[in-house]
Amino acid sequence: MLGWSAPPLLSFCGFYCAKADAKLFNKASQVVLVRDGDRTVMTMVSDFQGDPKEFALVIPVPTVLQREQIHVGDKALVEHLDAYSAPRLVEYFDGNPCELPALMERVRMSAAAPSSAPPWKRPRVWCC
Repeated sequence: MLGWSAPPLLSFCGFYCAKADAKLFNKASQVVLVRDGDRTVMTMVSDFQGDPKEFALVIPVPTVLQREQIHVGDKALVEHLDAYSAPRLVEYFDGNPCELPALMERVRMSAAAPSSAPPWKRPRVWCC
């Protein structure tokens, strides 16, 4: 028996903080996390509402970031990825699998049975 065990993944995308009397709202955040070898890129999109003059977004990271490592990206890219990876309802129609053995038996029996009629006058058995 082969087993696979992965450690539990824990994540925390950060938080907003401001003065005590500030009113900050964020209904939803989207996060895209990409790994390439030992490099990790995290993209975040928030629907932040409030006065952005005196607030901070705190995001815990494992190393100290340099200013050139922080970029403002295009929200359309995250929206495209969200639409591409959204669940979809797909419906497939398959024939009754119990009918196939009976059909194959009829084909086998008709091929094995001798017939005095020429081939172009014999009844045809269609499959699929």
